[in-house]
Amino acid sequence: MIINIFPKRISKQFKFAALFLLCFIFVSAIHYAAKKTVFDMVDPEKIDALNEKAVDFLKADYDSILMQANRFVGQKEYLKAAQYYLALLKFNLNDSITIYNLACCYGQLGKADLAVKCLVMAVRAGFRDFQLLEKDKDFASIRFTPEFRKLLSQLPLWRDPAVEVIFVKTGKLLELQVKLPQKFDSTHSYPLLLGLHGNGGTPDHIMEAMNKTLKKEPVILAAPHGAYANFSQLRGRHFSWEIQTRNRELWKIADPLAVENLDEVIREIKKRYPVGEVYILGFSQGAAYAFLSGFKYAGMVAGIISIGGLFPETDSEFSILKEAEIANGEKFRVFIAQGSTDHLIPGGLGFKTAEKLKKYGYEVEYQEYEGGHEITPQLIKNIYAWMAKK
Repeated sequence: MIINIFPKRISKQFKFAALFLLCFIFVSAIHYAAKKTVFDMVDPEKIDALNEKAVDFLKADYDSILMQANRFVGQKEYLKAAQYYLALLKFNLNDSITIYNLACCYGQLGKADLAVKCLVMAVRAGFRDFQLLEKDKDFASIRFTPEFRKLLSQLPLWRDPAVEVIFVKTGKLLELQVKLPQKFDSTHSYPLLLGLHGNGGTPDHIMEAMNKTLKKEPVILAAPHGAYANFSQLRGRHFSWEIQTRNRELWKIADPLAVENLDEVIREIKKRYPVGEVYILGFSQGAAYAFLSGFKYAGMVAGIISIGGLFPETDSEFSILKEAEIANGEKFRVFIAQGSTDHLIPGGLGFKTAEKLKKYGYEVEYQEYEGGHEITPQLIKNIYAWMAKK
């Protein structure tokens, strides 16, 4: 039955005018929706390059997107995690690890066709951990589907028995940004604030956040970059403190090297400049490595600062930190901050970490600040005031 939306008493002319108006609105809505698409990775011809919003994607916080994806995986919200992994891949089509993680999400969701499609693309992008692929529990629900069995049958073709991938410990030069006080006096010692960026971040980002507020203060600012390149398809350079692999055995080797590198950075700065107390500020992923440095080289630091960061895993098969080291090690001051609207870090985690360290005898200050997963100018002011306390 077709419902007549116009009462019979309305004239035919009015009906025609109303229908014309409805058609105009409908066509306008379609036109608006078409114009609304300013960035289409699949079809570049649809990109409206002159739209002022066309470059907004360059402001994306890649570290935040990745942390949110991993958080949803931890909560077993695999559909949400897949959305965030897809968002990451829009900016880095050759990120084999993220493509593999996306495949794992589809595996958990029982989507064999999508999981297999992603696994093939991950291999094309450079993924070679076939042993992990064969045993990964994320594919348990689809392992015996025709699609996945066909994929497994192709593994011998992808494997080259003459090629073996190994990792070798080597020395390398590490780039470091250093900002001296405006009225630097080589006969006077200054506190050092060493900033560690988040995953996919850069020394430029962390240095800008610190220097914007502290450029007139008598403090030496420094910012190294993580040893491992990340988001290689993005503009500029992006780094990670942890090795980009799902092979946890390699984490046990790479994480101590990352901490050793930070120790070398501090020693080199002390050789070149008159450094007094040393503070390490870690944002997001960098916070975990700031804590690791503090616990492993407690005598080197006066304090550790964690902003929107996680706490290092302890006493697990693949962790490099033991709970006893935290409890019995040399104590240093700790400042922990978490944004009130930071949805990437589990609610209350910063406070729980603060309470845990207090029980072990650490002097801890915890602050919840207005903001999300970010470093605000007011927070840097609070940190500097905390550093100045004796």
